[in-house]
Amino acid sequence: MRAGFGLLLMSMMLACTPESSRESALTTETASSGTLSIYTVNYPLAYMADRIVGSRGDVSFPAPPDVDPATWSPGPETIIDYQQADLILLNGAGYAAWVTNASLPRSRLVDTTARIADRLIPIESSVTHSHGPTGDHSHSGTAFTTWLDLEIAIEQARAVLDALVRTRPKHEEEFRQAFTDLEAEFRDIDTKLVAATKRLDSQPVLFSHPVYQYFERRYKVNGYAVHWEPDALPVTALWVQLKAVLREHPAKIMIWESDPLPETRRRLMELGIVSVVMRPGGNKPAEGDLLDLLQKGIAALEGATKI
Repeated sequence: MRAGFGLLLMSMMLACTPESSRESALTTETASSGTLSIYTVNYPLAYMADRIVGSRGDVSFPAPPDVDPATWSPGPETIIDYQQADLILLNGAGYAAWVTNASLPRSRLVDTTARIADRLIPIESSVTHSHGPTGDHSHSGTAFTTWLDLEIAIEQARAVLDALVRTRPKHEEEFRQAFTDLEAEFRDIDTKLVAATKRLDSQPVLFSHPVYQYFERRYKVNGYAVHWEPDALPVTALWVQLKAVLREHPAKIMIWESDPLPETRRRLMELGIVSVVMRPGGNKPAEGDLLDLLQKGIAALEGATKI
């Protein structure tokens, strides 16, 4: 009878427990187990998260392949997907401005550059222009292609690791080993970039777009950025401006985000400038992964410095 009375009392207590408390208990239990849902605002973070979380999580980066994720804005349905994720990985440095206007759960946001804010690069001037389906935009505020400095990329990956460990502490050892492997590969790329850029010996270099600030600083590149689009033949005024730049900055190499038009490449060659493609990798490449992109960039730069 005592046992029966005890069971009845427990049933009555559960029945009187507020619904929100029972949901909270269920959420806590779910949060410590199961597959993690992770959403990111760019491809480099998706790559880092996927490498570290492994089979313990599903990593989603929903930006279409033909946009720059830095200026892309998701639609309402995609924002709902972000809202329902266990973790939302942000690049920081003003990247993906849509985040500031979206109602996202703060407790699940991870700013991967928050702890290295003192190493972010402010942009002193602003130029508004247009390219791609995202329309007009300006490069102002803070430089955001942070991962092109592999030391910063490692710190961003470490922020991802820490978030995963907080969310799934029982898998900490597994996550840390995966991070260690990724860090070793990033350091190998960093060493190769140091060697490749050292061969430039401080000679002037042009950048087709102002997105290489962290690369320029980390690898001590004597660079100057213009605003040229790889899929558009520069108008006459841009060629005139370039010739003026070359009088003060006599570059023999121009680094591009993607392959320039053959005519653009040819006309640059007539000026003695070799085009080198080093894709920043903000969006997922058609082939390979982030490390492949970096390796190809290194090979292209090495090839140009041998000419």
